[in-house]
Amino acid sequence: MLRRFNEWRAEHAHSLEKAKEQGIEQGRAEAYQAIDAWNKRRLSAEVKGVPFNEPSPSQNGDQHG
Repeated sequence: MLRRFNEWRAEHAHSLEKAKEQGIEQGRAEAYQAIDAWNKRRLSAEVKGVPFNEPSPSQNGDQHG
């Protein structure tokens, strides 16, 4: 019974690590999307000659758009 528990624990730990890695990858993708959207707005304002004072997502902590 202890062996079965140890096997379950090892599988569970692996599943948690995999989920954590996927969450980190998703978080990075969302951060890059937020930065990309911000940069597009910044470049558009620059082309139009309009002042752009919106802080970047990395400065204002908004990593999700």
